[in-house]
Amino acid sequence: MNSMERYQKMLSMTPYADRSEMPVFPMMLVPYAAFAGMTQAETIEDPMKWLKAMEITFEKIGKPDIVMPMCPRDTIFVMGLPARVPGIDLGENELYQFVETPFFDDPSEYQKILQMGWQAWHGMYMCRIQNPPFTSPEQLMARYGLMGQTLGMTMGHIYGMGIEPDFHSATAPIFDTLSMARSMEEFIYDLYDDPGPIMDVINKFQAEADMQTIGMLKANHGTRVGCFAMRSCATFLSPDMFEEYAWPALKGMIERFHEAGIMMVLHADADWTPMLEYFLQVPKGSVHLELDGMTDMEKAYDILGGWQTIRGDVPATMLAYGTVDEVREYCEKLINMGMKKGGFVLGSGCEVPMNAKIENVKAIIDSVRS
Repeated sequence: MNSMERYQKMLSMTPYADRSEMPVFPMMLVPYAAFAGMTQAETIEDPMKWLKAMEITFEKIGKPDIVMPMCPRDTIFVMGLPARVPGIDLGENELYQFVETPFFDDPSEYQKILQMGWQAWHGMYMCRIQNPPFTSPEQLMARYGLMGQTLGMTMGHIYGMGIEPDFHSATAPIFDTLSMARSMEEFIYDLYDDPGPIMDVINKFQAEADMQTIGMLKANHGTRVGCFAMRSCATFLSPDMFEEYAWPALKGMIERFHEAGIMMVLHADADWTPMLEYFLQVPKGSVHLELDGMTDMEKAYDILGGWQTIRGDVPATMLAYGTVDEVREYCEKLINMGMKKGGFVLGSGCEVPMNAKIENVKAIIDSVRS
């Protein structure tokens, strides 16, 4: 089987006949530089060097079936938070950092968003958080254009290696974007004090934002959208708050993309265990959940296996500080679990850390390829 065939087998959610049919995806963004003997600054400044570092890494560990298609430079930009960047604000080989500070201090800003419109307000926000800030919308559009060109180049390179990209474009719920822009603590206070304006913004603009993303995906023949719902989990919200404030819009997003023939790749950071059963409410195969070590993987597979597909979940701490034998043992547990119903991708829990041991990452791939 090649990577595309393994991916399609996974999507079919039929039991694997052999472990070699199971796709493998240690999600990597920053480790390539370390494994290839480059600095973080080099691979952030030049996406071609990032791709070269990717190739060198795969020569050492073997090729995965799926890769993260967005280079570090664009990941940092599109995350939507002020950032410190290696080689500019940090040392040449330090990990980039996001700086969360309240973009607005007064909850009346939600009314401003309703008046301006989401796209106009978010564009203003993205301009102002750049370092140095953009002074015109044209600068922002040019930056998005550069990101699109780079993503297209990266996609071509990935497909040329016979590997599947994790997604073809990316989005985030307005709920999560507002949480980051307002900052987590203040946003939670707003939800307690007066959630009405927040929900007005989400209810008015989420569908419109989704249709724009769908239009871009259709224009480029994309079938998977990465969704980074980083503030909708139990680490930040109680299950009751999730059900009332976050889930309705996320459910609507999943359903809209599914109706358009697009699967949501939900990068589910932190603890989603109390939220798992909600994904039974959306169409079968409409979501691929990328879970990390904070969500109970066995419970997730027990609840959703055969209905939604799942990736997980070798922890970052194990990849950095564990032994090859520990990684192999952990992978065996995941493989034995994922073989039962299919629909499972063996991979890292969230992203492979910059200080991961290369032999530990290789052990993930070897566990289904040796």
